[in-house]
Parts: sequence; C-alpha cells; structure tokens
Amino acid sequence: MARVLGVSRSGYYKYLNRHKDRSVAPELTNFLQEKWLKSRKNYGFKRLFQEVKKSNLPYGARKVRKAMKHCKISGKQRKQFRPLTTNSKHGGRIAPDLVQRKFHPNEQNRIWVSDVTFIRTSFGWSYLCVILDLYSRKTVGWSLSDRNDSQLVCDTI
Repeated sequence: MARVLGVSRSGYYKYLNRHKDRSVAPELTNFLQEKWLKSRKNYGFKRLFQEVKKSNLPYGARKVRKAMKHCKISGKQRKQFRPLTTNSKHGGRIAPDLVQRKFHPNEQNRIWVSDVTFIRTSFGWSYLCVILDLYSRKTVGWSLSDRNDSQLVCDTI
C-alpha cells in the first residue's frame, strides 16, 4: 500500500498509528469552566493556565488555549476607572473670563489660577486643589480632601 501511495513504509505505519483523538479533554474543560465561573468570568488565559499548573494537571499552554476556545471562555478586559469631572453641558450660569485668555501678568499677585487634581490612593480617591500665582508660578495655597466639593476650594483660599 505504501508503494501505491508513494510514501515510505515507516511513514505509512506512522500515519495509521497516529493519535486520532483531537477532542478537548473533558477533565480540562470542566476544570477551566469551574475556575472561570468561580472567578465570575474574570479569569483569562494567564490566570487559568496558572490554576492548571497549581493543580498539577498534565496540560500545556496549547491545550489550555484550545479548551478555552472550545468552551468559549475569555477573560474580562480591565477598564481604566476615570473619575467624573466638570460637566460642561449644564444649564447653569458660566462665569465671565476676567483674564480674557491673557496669562502673562506684569506683577505679582494680580492673577491667581486654581485647579483640582484627582489622586488615587490606597484609601480611594483624594482631591488636591492648588492656587498658583501666574507671575511667580509659586503656590499660593493648597488643600487636600476626600471629597470634591466647594468646601475644598474654600479651604484652599
């Protein structure tokens, strides 16, 4: 038969005795689904593969990826949290531009500007309000709070 097909005998027998079962191991799929659901569908390949290694299961990265694809398992992408800032589309009164976009004063303490910055800490968000003198670029005052409200600005002044 090998001669008719134009292949070597060893190649023909290797073909006949090849591993035919290309299905995904049910033990692995059950394990992955269990861990994935336990993580509230958060875990992706890296973490699930770590779990497989921790459990000493005899599966490599390729098998784990195939099993995940077969079971339609994928991790959630982390979204960067961005705090809410000023709502420019409000119906309230807009303060007039007293500086008229001319940010180069001729003397000290003529123009002060302020800004509120969000700072992520281990306790949550903190808000830093700073007032600068535009002429000297020195800090006139600053205040730190765990709330972004008008009291923060008043404390800074």
